[in-house]
Amino acid sequence: MSTSGKDIVSLFYALIKAVQVYDINNDVVQNAGKKFIYYIDTLLNIYSQIELIRYRDYIFFNKQRLRFEIDGYASLQFIHDKLKKLRIKSLTLSPGIDKDEMIIFASIIKEEEDEFHKKISDTKFDNIHIEFSTDEEEKPDFMQDGARIKRSYFKALRVTKNLMQNLWTKQPVDVKSTKRIVYSLIDALSEDELGLLALTTIKNFDEYTFNHSLNVGVLSLALGQRIGLPKKSLAALCTAGLLHDIGKVEISKDLIYKSGKLTEEEWETLKRHSDYGVREVLKARGLDEMGLISLTVAYQHHWNYDGTGYPGRIKKEDPLLFSKIVRICDSYDAMTTPRVYQPIPYLPHYAVRIIWQLRNVWFDPVLAKVFIQLLGLYPVGNLVKLNTGEIAVVVRQNQGNFALPMIKVILDKKEEKIDGNIMDLRAEKEIKIVKSIYPQKYGINPSSYFV
Repeated sequence: MSTSGKDIVSLFYALIKAVQVYDINNDVVQNAGKKFIYYIDTLLNIYSQIELIRYRDYIFFNKQRLRFEIDGYASLQFIHDKLKKLRIKSLTLSPGIDKDEMIIFASIIKEEEDEFHKKISDTKFDNIHIEFSTDEEEKPDFMQDGARIKRSYFKALRVTKNLMQNLWTKQPVDVKSTKRIVYSLIDALSEDELGLLALTTIKNFDEYTFNHSLNVGVLSLALGQRIGLPKKSLAALCTAGLLHDIGKVEISKDLIYKSGKLTEEEWETLKRHSDYGVREVLKARGLDEMGLISLTVAYQHHWNYDGTGYPGRIKKEDPLLFSKIVRICDSYDAMTTPRVYQPIPYLPHYAVRIIWQLRNVWFDPVLAKVFIQLLGLYPVGNLVKLNTGEIAVVVRQNQGNFALPMIKVILDKKEEKIDGNIMDLRAEKEIKIVKSIYPQKYGINPSSYFV
């Protein structure tokens, strides 16, 4: 994506410079217009639109900040200064734009502020949209949404922690707070699904139970949305995900956080958290509709697709759809989270492979497929080695191709930390992922790139 944004800025710069010198029918201008539109049309096969946003001293291409080296700095600075002088906050190019429309626009944007605003108001553009800024410090919407999503996640974490600690200490629980945070997570998911999912890379070793419960709730919510569940069902599913391990409050913390291998008796005790979950949900939620769903999921979330698992069940008794969803999300987050007895967790890349391998055994095959499409073959937070010798962290998925994510380079070829570019592997054809690697080897916490 970084290279694509740089190329657009460079080509746009060349076109404006051409119309400053030559008539719009001159071959130099026409060729510059052709090159620009050819590149735009190529990118519009990947992106739904092309958007340049100016904020303070930065230019963003499709919500990604552009960083230029010396060879491209002049064009970036020119475009930034031009947008700033004309008070343009964002410039969006839509499918259908052609050479003539772009050349006319370039001939107008070359003007000084007063003449520009006069001409732009008199000219109709079908595929070019301009948003003007009234406040220099006005943040772009996508940056505001990101901050709001983070606030929703961390507030949900606090509420989850308070809920379980109150149950541990036999204090009253605030059901209304749980309901509010569930709906705030649903809103956050609708705003930026991938941004919210990125926050599930947060893995707090010392507060595993709380982080894990919230992450399972968020992952379940996202999977439920992908299969088309209505909002009321999503709220019930998210609540069930948050409460799936609530039965552990009846088990000694010494056992839950034991570092050594469990004895057979200790393992049997730990497995009873599914039974205890029914009782604890009744305390927290009562027998309303969400309570009934949550206690069922708490009881069934270790039931496997092939009929195995615990606690015992009547032969051929099928778990709820919500229980099947939580079964997958619980397993994924558990595999990818460091714990006392699992200090080195599974790489996210391998965890999704295990889920796929165990479809039809532990996991519902249809839900497993949707889950992998949701997270991608290289989930957010996964560290990867590139064919360039650099090391990058996966920062976002591409919905059109879940094998080609967006990555941020964080270590150079010498394995020294850098603040590298973000690249879209759909557009950067020459960049390939060689393999997934452990962040612990380099002392890297992947979640630090999302908070």
